[in-house]
Amino acid sequence: LFSLACSRTEPKPADVPASSSEQSSVTSSESAVVAPADVVQASAPELELKAGGTAEAAVRVKIAEGYHINGNPASKFQIATALEVEAGEGLNAGKPVYPPSVTKEFEFSKEPLQVYEGEAVIKLPLRAEASAAKTSRVLRGKLKVQPCNNKVCFPPRTLDVSLPVNVK
Repeated sequence: LFSLACSRTEPKPADVPASSSEQSSVTSSESAVVAPADVVQASAPELELKAGGTAEAAVRVKIAEGYHINGNPASKFQIATALEVEAGEGLNAGKPVYPPSVTKEFEFSKEPLQVYEGEAVIKLPLRAEASAAKTSRVLRGKLKVQPCNNKVCFPPRTLDVSLPVNVK
């Protein structure tokens, strides 16, 4: 779903067919455009953690120049950037800590919006159970983002995030 602040569309190239729902909601000359796949990327360096201990993972979110994603917390009508990580193999993830966003004005919104640009680092507290196997493993996560440029917001997308953890 698009938010009110991000409901504007741009023309789609003629060789990309619009879905029937797009055709009914916009004129025949325009329909929803999808941002390039590599506009937003997420990664996390390997984290070492002692069995029975805690540590903080850092999920680095890189946003291509000329684009931004919504902050967390988000402005009214925005879809907030959100990280969810599944517990597994004796590891538990806490509540993500989102970085401060910046307030910016854009052509598509009458009010300034809270956004991330360039790079944002989401911190994620992790706890290893005392009985956690002393080995390397990967926690799986999902990062929901809505990429936008200075004129339009694109449909939200969910990125797969891998968090490598080495329990010592």
